[in-house]
Amino acid sequence: MICRFIKELYKERSSIQLNYSAEEYKALESELNHFNLGPNIYSLLKQKRHLDKIPTEFKDALTSQYQSQLIQNLLIKSQTDLVLSLLEKKRIFVIPLKGPLFSEKYFDDFAARSSSDIDILVKEVQVDKAIECIKSLGFKTEEKNDEGHFHKTFSKPLPGSDIPILIEIHWNLLKENTSNLSMDELWNHAIPLGNYQFVKELSTFYTFYFIILHAWRHNLDSMKHFLDIIQIIHKHHDELDIEWLFQTARKHKTFKRVKRTLSIVYQMFPHTNHLLELPFRKEYATSWLNEGILGERVDKRKLYIDFIDYQFNSYDTLYHRCIALFEWLVPSKFELTAELKHTRLSYLQLYKQRGNGLLSSISTKGK
Repeated sequence: MICRFIKELYKERSSIQLNYSAEEYKALESELNHFNLGPNIYSLLKQKRHLDKIPTEFKDALTSQYQSQLIQNLLIKSQTDLVLSLLEKKRIFVIPLKGPLFSEKYFDDFAARSSSDIDILVKEVQVDKAIECIKSLGFKTEEKNDEGHFHKTFSKPLPGSDIPILIEIHWNLLKENTSNLSMDELWNHAIPLGNYQFVKELSTFYTFYFIILHAWRHNLDSMKHFLDIIQIIHKHHDELDIEWLFQTARKHKTFKRVKRTLSIVYQMFPHTNHLLELPFRKEYATSWLNEGILGERVDKRKLYIDFIDYQFNSYDTLYHRCIALFEWLVPSKFELTAELKHTRLSYLQLYKQRGNGLLSSISTKGK
């Protein structure tokens, strides 16, 4: 239902048809809640001037979610501004990632896209200085992170709230040992943000590239990744050069990741091909998107094959595939904890759990 609704909203305003049954709107609301996309849909409906064409109960639910996200994004933006101002003062190069600034530029609405923390990119040589700065602003507690990853996370308590605000300091966009991604190239194409000198923003091209890689890293596990990509395509397709994107990806050894991600997005939303033509595509199993939402039957074997393809066939070189295989077979303690989700941490327990999952997928056609 959610894919059908999004496709409708991206039509020309005069062509949009929202004549769904009460049961369909109920199902849609459930899916939107699952993916936390209420603010996005509210904003799209508002921009298309179709808010008054949906049921009152559905509209009220979207309005409430949008207003809550507005307050959240105001908090995120105020804290982000403090961070950026201090880093500018300390002459530390920084690029804000995602968040309210991304929402305002690419969705034309400050509160359209949900944000729960602050993400910034700094140059690796300045990471320690950046950490000193954010600690001076109250982000003093370092959260657990995988040592092999490319960011560190710090939290700051908020008065009157049990949930702290988080900031992630990135120095790369992918694990360094599985790509040849050039951060210098990205920084060279970054443009000044507002009147800042050291605070930059990604160009539209590199924003698109980053959003694709970010979606791949999460295996497109949320509809928000799809919406990010198709929104940039709709708004900036005239500025995007798909051939340059693939050339850049080949150079960085991320081509398979970009191809896989865009193929799935175009498979789910084929109208995007009319805006930005994709030279080649491959069909992937995407039924996992609806798993657990509407009780749809899912072929576990296809899900398992799709996961294996994602896990090991997303890399351009044999060397990078070998690294991915090794890290999957012998994950770090952080990843072991995340996968097992209990205190009995052992590789034997991990392999047993994975083996049971494989046997289940082989013996069961669907669920």
